[in-house]
Amino acid sequence: MGSTAVRDERGDDRAVGGDAPGPVTVEQLLARQGGATGRRAARRTGEVPIPLEPGESLPSHRGPKPPVPGTAAAPPAAAPPAAAPEEPRRGLPPVPAAPAGVQYSRPVPPLPGTPPKGVRRPASVTPPAGVQHSRPVPPLPGTPPAGTHWSTPVPPLPGTPAAGVQYSRPVPPLPGRPAHPPIPGLDGPAMSGAGSTRRPVAPRPPRSPGRRRLVRAAVALGVLFGLVVGYHAGLYAYVDRSIARVAALAPEGPEVIAPQLQDGSTTYLVVGTDLPGTDGPASVTTLLVHVAADEQRAVLVSVPPTAWVDTPACRTDDGAAREPVSEAFAASLLAGGPSCMVRAVQQLSGLRVDHYLAVDLGRLPAMVDAVGGVSVCLPTAGPADAASAAPLPAGTSELTGAQVGRYLAPGDAGSDVTGVAAAERTQLLLSATLRSAMTVGTLANTYDLTRFLTRSAGALTVDEQTTLGDLRTLASALGDLEGDAVQRASLPVAQVGYVPAGSDQAYVLLDGAATRTLFDDVIEDSTVPAELATPVAAAATAPADPAAAETPAADPATAPEQAPASPAAQPLTVAPAAVTVDVLNGTATSGLASTVGDLLRQQGFAVGQVGNERGTVNQTVVRHGPGVVEQARTVAAAVPGAVLQPSDAIGDTVQLVLGPGYTGVVPVQVPPAPAPAVAAAPAPETPAAPSTTAAPATPVSC
Repeated sequence: MGSTAVRDERGDDRAVGGDAPGPVTVEQLLARQGGATGRRAARRTGEVPIPLEPGESLPSHRGPKPPVPGTAAAPPAAAPPAAAPEEPRRGLPPVPAAPAGVQYSRPVPPLPGTPPKGVRRPASVTPPAGVQHSRPVPPLPGTPPAGTHWSTPVPPLPGTPAAGVQYSRPVPPLPGRPAHPPIPGLDGPAMSGAGSTRRPVAPRPPRSPGRRRLVRAAVALGVLFGLVVGYHAGLYAYVDRSIARVAALAPEGPEVIAPQLQDGSTTYLVVGTDLPGTDGPASVTTLLVHVAADEQRAVLVSVPPTAWVDTPACRTDDGAAREPVSEAFAASLLAGGPSCMVRAVQQLSGLRVDHYLAVDLGRLPAMVDAVGGVSVCLPTAGPADAASAAPLPAGTSELTGAQVGRYLAPGDAGSDVTGVAAAERTQLLLSATLRSAMTVGTLANTYDLTRFLTRSAGALTVDEQTTLGDLRTLASALGDLEGDAVQRASLPVAQVGYVPAGSDQAYVLLDGAATRTLFDDVIEDSTVPAELATPVAAAATAPADPAAAETPAADPATAPEQAPASPAAQPLTVAPAAVTVDVLNGTATSGLASTVGDLLRQQGFAVGQVGNERGTVNQTVVRHGPGVVEQARTVAAAVPGAVLQPSDAIGDTVQLVLGPGYTGVVPVQVPPAPAPAVAAAPAPETPAAPSTTAAPATPVSC
């Protein structure tokens, strides 16, 4: 039985040959597609093609397709004649022979405007008129568009929920239960005998009220300490910025001698300006402070403000060049500025000035009041104290700001020609002020410390390299070093009242050779030659040697010959009323001789001639003839610092020549003569009465 005829859908045969289309059987379609296509179709459907026996037809479900509407139904195909069956090929069913009288049409060509078989129509090609194609079927919801391939869904990461899965929030642990579940083998409780050494951690007990109070107190103290430290750091920075700074140093100046010997040491130039009660060069006090490399020794050298010096070329405050000039030492500061004074000091001494410090002495009383006053201790009333407008007694004195101002001011005119006494008083008060400022009471009192630092900032002028730490080192050198660790010296003077040619001003002429010797020792060893050192107290007021006082007196007959005692150490024998003295002025201060003569009359002396000294003297001297030695000793006792000078040219006359270092006149008392001894019976030995001499009382220990 033959296969059911199926209409060919590829086209109309009449378009090619004009013949009417005929039905096509399944076998013919398979034959047209080829064996490979049939095999692939069979493989896809899973069917195994079964060859048909001659005269066998397909089952009913494989009947022919219904005719296309509008076309004539094909007549039933006649049964093909029987033919000998061909041997079937492997894998394909045998193609039955076409029935008799059936003609197959030629391949139907494609319609005009349609692409050939196997060629896809581009999207931009429009179909011919009258031809309507069905619209593209949209993809089903959830399916990708045509030609789109989606990748396999990515599985979720371990520990993260799958898409659409939401976890609930963590459940807080029950009271008394751990926050996390125990790890098996690690966090489980130790079992008795199981060999585990882990034990459950006991909960920390709550802090007691006392412990909480201690913690709060510690936190409060820490905050307070931080505030105090921050305040003092800010105050330090404020004061450091408020101090006036000038370009004053010249460390590479050609006048510096042996700079390699001065590498470890430090030299400060301390200048006091606006000294109360003075004006001009006398208002300037200068002190060179040389601190040794080990900071255990210091040398203080004062420079007379009217000393005749050579100032090298320098720069003024406004930056103008200043030519070399010979002038008063203080004029280098007043006319040139700090840099010119530094160059003048280096030219005079050969020292390299490392720090410059200027103090406005007019503001020193306010600084003293800021620390509540200062304490000053004088072993004895020396020349510097006597030259003050308000001398201080020996011992400890508590001074206010007003008292400091009066003590700084000089006394009578001509009492301090060289300016050494004013420099010594300035150094004494600066040391006392700095020492009071560094005490624990001042440092702990924020109000007093702030007042002192702010007032000091307005009174100080330093060079650009000097810091507050350098000033503290200077304070230690001026205040902490005592005894033999500090040596004082004043520049040796060759002439007072020196008037250069072409000038009407009197100056102090320095001894060049002695000055060079002084500074050479300072540069090499940070010491002062013994012959140029200035003692802290006068020799007449030096404490007696305790060992000598305890030595028993020797028998005059058997005692060896000893040197005579110095005149100043022997008791006075002539009262002032029995002494006539001539007063001569050896300084540049006019009227000084008349002033001193009036002071001597008040002490009971008879004053003879009053005038000026024709020569020059380096210090105050008492000249006397060979027959008036005791009278001269009484005059020397009334004028502290005066030395005896015998002379055969003046006969039996006593002359008081006022020179550099004159400080004033003090009262003199002469002890009464001892009573004559009784010849019959010697009086029992009684302790000798203390003799009263011109020397002041025993120095006070400070």
